[in-house]
Amino acid sequence: MEERGFKPNVVAYGTVIDCLCKNGLLEEALHLFSELKVKGNRPNIVIYNCLLYAMCNSGQQNEATSLLNEMMDNNISLDIVTYSILIDAYCEEGMICKAIDTVHTMRKQGTELNVVTYNILVDACCKEGLVSKAEDIVGMIRKQGIGLDVFTYT
Repeated sequence: MEERGFKPNVVAYGTVIDCLCKNGLLEEALHLFSELKVKGNRPNIVIYNCLLYAMCNSGQQNEATSLLNEMMDNNISLDIVTYSILIDAYCEEGMICKAIDTVHTMRKQGTELNVVTYNILVDACCKEGLVSKAEDIVGMIRKQGIGLDVFTYT
């Protein structure tokens, strides 16, 4: 794009960063992320979420935490996708209490959970043998009027 006289915007960078992350090329994505910032562009929540997801999936929790701190320093509000990524990462590590703490943080900040986020918790509780806790979560979903889906029941 630059060779043809076009200045890539955040959407263009985000598209490539997402593709790199999905193909396991996190280092390349982080390099492009740095380039994006050096060129004066402000990363958006979509770009941060792509990187967070890739970091969490590759076991780079410390780097993900640093990126989260950067987001907060830059006044990027965490959204349901960001929180779901974090909750999933905690659950994958067997840190269900930390995942539930994240849910409480979400609520305090006014972010409503959706069935996808709840399903992550239900699945993790079941895998850890905490079936009664999973049932409690399903009860919370029902009380909030959120529709259960096939993944909840599975």
